[in-house]
Amino acid sequence: MHRYFLNEEIAEEFTLPAESETYHHLVRVLRAKAGTKAEFVDQQQRLVVGEVMALDEQQAVVSVVEELNQAVELPVAVTLVVSPVKNDRTDWLVQKATEMGVSQIILAKMERTVVDWGKQADKRLTRLHKIALNAAEQSHRLQVPVIRQGTFAEVLSLEKGQGIVAWEESAKHGESATLVQKARQAKAGDHFVAVFGPEGGLSENEIDQLAQAGYEPAGLGPRILRAETAPLYTLAALSTIWELLD
Repeated sequence: MHRYFLNEEIAEEFTLPAESETYHHLVRVLRAKAGTKAEFVDQQQRLVVGEVMALDEQQAVVSVVEELNQAVELPVAVTLVVSPVKNDRTDWLVQKATEMGVSQIILAKMERTVVDWGKQADKRLTRLHKIALNAAEQSHRLQVPVIRQGTFAEVLSLEKGQGIVAWEESAKHGESATLVQKARQAKAGDHFVAVFGPEGGLSENEIDQLAQAGYEPAGLGPRILRAETAPLYTLAALSTIWELLD
């Protein structure tokens, strides 16, 4: 059953205007008709099954027929701080991180960041939000992650329950436990922030500033991971610790 996110609170009966993307996909792509059912999620993460009661060229009228209760979100909200990467790899990262449960992705320019969106920033963010929306619907999540730009200075002051900065030098020196330790210290409802460098890596100055701000350097195993792979490695590890292990 297809799932759609709505910007407004779900009433017992609601309408989908013809100009909305939800109407377009449900009616024009899926060829919905009276009796067609789909899942709908609102901003409060209320999940329902709705049935199309009537439709025309202006709108579709949907009635709630069932309330659903699904626990599909990570127990700890995860923010990934990353730097934009070349080509379409940022798109891929946003899509896969959304499927894996990320709550927020902050795109921050760092000392060695190569990609500069410049005047295309708003257009790129709009595209990334749409990618996240589609991925959240496909993976049947209850929320669409926030995708936004931020500064390195803002990252230093982010509120967090636990924070790490992925650093290959930690792994080279044999450190292999920080990520697991920080994950196990996190409690349900906490905010876990993980910072990752650009394709050229983080500078020692940035590592020092992040460490002073409470981010603990953490190795991600003995192999060197690409800038877009390391965040997904981390999400997979966190999901395993929080959702699959006792």
